[in-house]
Amino acid sequence: MKTQNIYKPLITQEKVFARLDYLVFTILTIISYVIFGYIITIWIATGDWFRNPFTFWLLAIIFLVKLAVNQLRWWLLPFMTKPLLLPPRSGWRVGVVTTFVPGAEPIQMLEESVMAMMAMEYQHDTWVLDEGDDAEVKALCSRLGALHFSRKNLPNYQTPDGTFQARSKHGNYNSWLDHIGFDQYDIIAAFDPDHIPKSNFLTEVMGYFDDAKVGYVQAAQVYYNQQASFIARGAAEETYPYYSSNQMFCYTMGHPIVTGCHNTHRASALKQVGGFAAHDADDLLITLLYRSSGWNGVYIPKILAHGLTPVDWDGYFNQQLRWARSVLDVKFRIYPKLVGKLSYREKVVSFLHGFYYLQGATNLILLLLLAYMLATGFFPQGLNYFISINFLLSTAILILCNFYRQRFFLDRKNEWGLHWRASLLQSAKYPYLILALCQVVLNRRFPYLITSKVKGNPKTYKPFIPHLLVATLICAAWIVGIINGHQLPLLLHIAAALTIIGTLALTATGYMTFPAPYNPTLFSSTARQRASAEKLQV
Repeated sequence: MKTQNIYKPLITQEKVFARLDYLVFTILTIISYVIFGYIITIWIATGDWFRNPFTFWLLAIIFLVKLAVNQLRWWLLPFMTKPLLLPPRSGWRVGVVTTFVPGAEPIQMLEESVMAMMAMEYQHDTWVLDEGDDAEVKALCSRLGALHFSRKNLPNYQTPDGTFQARSKHGNYNSWLDHIGFDQYDIIAAFDPDHIPKSNFLTEVMGYFDDAKVGYVQAAQVYYNQQASFIARGAAEETYPYYSSNQMFCYTMGHPIVTGCHNTHRASALKQVGGFAAHDADDLLITLLYRSSGWNGVYIPKILAHGLTPVDWDGYFNQQLRWARSVLDVKFRIYPKLVGKLSYREKVVSFLHGFYYLQGATNLILLLLLAYMLATGFFPQGLNYFISINFLLSTAILILCNFYRQRFFLDRKNEWGLHWRASLLQSAKYPYLILALCQVVLNRRFPYLITSKVKGNPKTYKPFIPHLLVATLICAAWIVGIINGHQLPLLLHIAAALTIIGTLALTATGYMTFPAPYNPTLFSSTARQRASAEKLQV
């Protein structure tokens, strides 16, 4: 007679929605759908299906795609859950590690991060994985009591690609794991060198590993330098929904996404999936590898560490290009090989994750469509004041729903508001998302790059050349339409003018003075403020 092995998780999941939330969510959903239905009905009732079918249906499809993306995120909310805290037991052998690249990352930043790592509660060893085998880094580790490792003089850990790829973060981690980590530790906590963990980081995450099926635990990523520039604030604003509702929904599905800035792993699980994934999107890929191997993940919706975000356009565009390229590469080339090992609900979550990076195509299509209508005079009759007012009404209800969604942000006091900076950044980066898609389709390969934290980038308009080309196209199409005597609606003239003015204004921001990505004063004051706040809480 066969005995059935029934897995009983130790972790208790708690619903995030309170009773009142279900009522508010239902009311807002009904109001939204009434408005959306009304607008779609009016749009179809214009009767412009056949006179200008191209522009009519293309505009309709773009509207529906953007609405579907918005509603997909909206419907995550009722399913959000979070884990109840499990106190950690003693006896785990814990290795806390950070990587470091001399010259690309400041030694002072490493010092403060290592000090914070060593100060974490729960017994652990702190390691610095030094790519340069630098004497100053060795002296720092010796002075602070941290352990030092370098693969610089170990040729078997310096391969052109793969697990031990040279000059890559995953290659650095995997070299230490193979040489030391897998043999000496049960739990591995990895941090980027710009991240400052709170003293209770380990005590918050360790208890969940008592559940034998938990392979990894992920906490939220939050930036301490959000006030450095409008770009830094906008980049942070883009992450607020992801690290609140998106990740809490993914946790409900058993599939929280590993985040590369800091993460915690069961060493045996990490070894089973081959260590840190050999890919630029190592965090997304290792999540898929964990789930395809039967390991569960836990997401903690708490701020347990602070790190850096880009502060200027070059840093931001390069980061977004690298992220988009790596995520889309996983989606198109690796995901199909693993999807057969995932459950149905995990397939859905994995399939949808990352398609945010395809939205840049809709922005380009809209701009090209605007140029086409300006030059030819072919536009749907639905482009009138009445439908514009209704679209403004739909925007208003979406903003209202977004404000309600902010109720679930992790730091509502500082994260609440109308996130115009995030909208500005999303409008600015679409050419780079399209470039990333083209590079993936062409299977272009690029060396692993880290975001420099040493100095700011020079003032330049070059990152905005794609925008200037589009603005030139709009201007030329506008002039052609006027010369040919097309009777265009005032809305098209306004759209053309706003596009050109907005592009020039955006390009002008490239000449602004931005701070260095790493600000020692801000970094140190943030660490001190955090430490003082923790003492007050105690």
